[in-house]
Amino acid sequence: MTPLIRSALRVLALSLVAGYVDAVGYVELHGIFTAAMTGNSTTFGISLADRDLARAGAIGTVLGLFFFGALAASLLRRALPAYRHEWLWMAGLLVLAQGVHWSHAAGGSARIETLLLAVAMAMQGEALSRFSGISVQTIVVTNNIVKFADNIAEFLCGIWRGKREFSLASLLPGLGWTGCIAGAFVSVFARGATSGFFLVPVPLLIDLFFLWPDQG
Repeated sequence: MTPLIRSALRVLALSLVAGYVDAVGYVELHGIFTAAMTGNSTTFGISLADRDLARAGAIGTVLGLFFFGALAASLLRRALPAYRHEWLWMAGLLVLAQGVHWSHAAGGSARIETLLLAVAMAMQGEALSRFSGISVQTIVVTNNIVKFADNIAEFLCGIWRGKREFSLASLLPGLGWTGCIAGAFVSVFARGATSGFFLVPVPLLIDLFFLWPDQG
């Protein structure tokens, strides 16, 4: 398996996790994202302007935890032998979130576990954002859409110049975008099928840790 194919699999897997976790958090926190901080920042500003202090406080808490989660992940990455160990930390946070979720009465608040998801997503975003030398952020879909469109434009211009190459590297941002959508899609059925829906991404994160132990 070539390094580029390994990178493509990693992008797809991590974007699946991000899309899944973000969708679960959005539903459980009633419109607050656990990975898409751009949307949360915009909503936070609107809530402040509307003097909706309860919503501003909830969103601000998620934003703050995401920031400090990224800070902690950055410090942790410097202490760990390889960034891939953070996938296990993320899996642990999801297991903890599931335990908290099961401790609630039926229909109880899911705020604590969803905040744990925000920390997990911060760790993912900080740990790895370059694949085969290409910048692809697996939790920021907007940037991936722009990059993917630019790569397609480059390909179309290449056809005009007599070049028809479209490499796998050019598809990486598109894989990130597709994986996010697929993860959100799967989350809907997972939440309806099992009460242990926070655990669904855990096997994928563990696989990422063990798949290529010689790299990162």
